[in-house]
Amino acid sequence: MDLARVFLRRPLRRTITRLVAGAVLGVALLPAISSASSNVRVIRTLHVAQGPLAVTADGHHVWVATIGSGFGYGVTEIDARSGRIVRATSVGLGPLGIDSDGRYAWVTSIGGYVSGIDVHSGHITRSFYTGVPAVQVASDGTHLWVTHGVPGSGPRGITELDIATGQFVRNVRTGPSAYVITADKRHVWVANVGAGPVAGHSVTEIDERTGKVVRTIGVGLFPIAITSDGRRVYVATAQGLVTAINATNGHRLYTTEVAPGLSGIASDGAHVWVTDGAFGRVAELSAGNGRIVATVAVGAGPTGIAADGAHVWVANTGATGPGDTVTELGVRGGRLAYRYGGT
Repeated sequence: MDLARVFLRRPLRRTITRLVAGAVLGVALLPAISSASSNVRVIRTLHVAQGPLAVTADGHHVWVATIGSGFGYGVTEIDARSGRIVRATSVGLGPLGIDSDGRYAWVTSIGGYVSGIDVHSGHITRSFYTGVPAVQVASDGTHLWVTHGVPGSGPRGITELDIATGQFVRNVRTGPSAYVITADKRHVWVANVGAGPVAGHSVTEIDERTGKVVRTIGVGLFPIAITSDGRRVYVATAQGLVTAINATNGHRLYTTEVAPGLSGIASDGAHVWVTDGAFGRVAELSAGNGRIVATVAVGAGPTGIAADGAHVWVANTGATGPGDTVTELGVRGGRLAYRYGGT
């Protein structure tokens, strides 16, 4: 499939919305829990460039990848302390995924490039070409891991790159349509959204040092988002399930039914946050047992989400109403589980 042609033919936000909607066979509502008694409150909502899709944060900076409606694609930087928009950086065609290691904010594109934005200057100072559409990225400060599959299509496996040299290290074969990815210093975790007799609808654990596949774990249909806090890995599916996995032994710890149409997930070690795009809200779960603590209304069509221990940042695409915003939530009792690099 020519991914560039598909994404240019119809806006990416519409593609993702239809994907999620297709997975929803019925309407399941979250428990009506007030956010007033929880650890979270809405601080502000910021207007950003058109089509905010993915977001990452490290406690100092927040970066939002925006897909726009033409060729004006870019990344918006927000100061995490003040909530002030600092700058916007153009990154080329179709930015899809973003991750920060404390030194660079790494952005993928359907054109196959991975761009590194220097967190101090805001300039792109590193750029790698993978040869195929680059969908999602994870960094530990020394290496990058890049996925190339999209739901229902794309190659199996991920690419590892050396940041210092810019050299290709290896390809690692995972399950079909390796889509979203996260890393936690020891492991790389890849969610495979494709169907297949082997490793479909699963999470693949990879040893960061050797690049060897450790195990594959079934998690339910369409694992659409993944994150790790170093102790646990959390996976959200388009079915509406959140599964926690022990990062040491790969055992599933719990599965919580939230609501169909989940699209993003983040954790600060104490809480798990998932975006519910269909109803414009974020659900807060206890990281320890998966219990739903609260739901918080944000903007229309929330997709990407990031947490830094004190704040949660939500990208609202506006796929189901007015959007193009980022909502900042304040969190009590959170902690930044780990940070690569530092600024």
